[in-house]
Amino acid sequence: MSKSAKGWPRMDRQAEDKRLDVRFPFRIRVSYKVMGDGLHLPSRFPAQTETVDLSKCGLGICLEGHAVDVGFMLVVRVPVWEVRTTVPVLAEVRWVTENGHGICHAGLEFLP
Repeated sequence: MSKSAKGWPRMDRQAEDKRLDVRFPFRIRVSYKVMGDGLHLPSRFPAQTETVDLSKCGLGICLEGHAVDVGFMLVVRVPVWEVRTTVPVLAEVRWVTENGHGICHAGLEFLP
């Protein structure tokens, strides 16, 4: 795995091929709150973002103007349409990439 200009791990093709589960395209608006990483304080307010893909072990999200680092814990609130509610899911940031236009993609691994 290579590193971005900010030192974040960059997902390369070889790393993508090593995924344990297949990811499926999944676009939905979610809210999330950064819980920190043990060194940084949690965010005070939730933010909104859009998902990119989904697997049984994780979720890809798109972040605009708000970067997270590998190892950060997030609480992601995923909507459940049938009952009009959201389900909080705890996840760890496993990788982050940036496209140079203020947009970052992050791979999250669901935690038990």
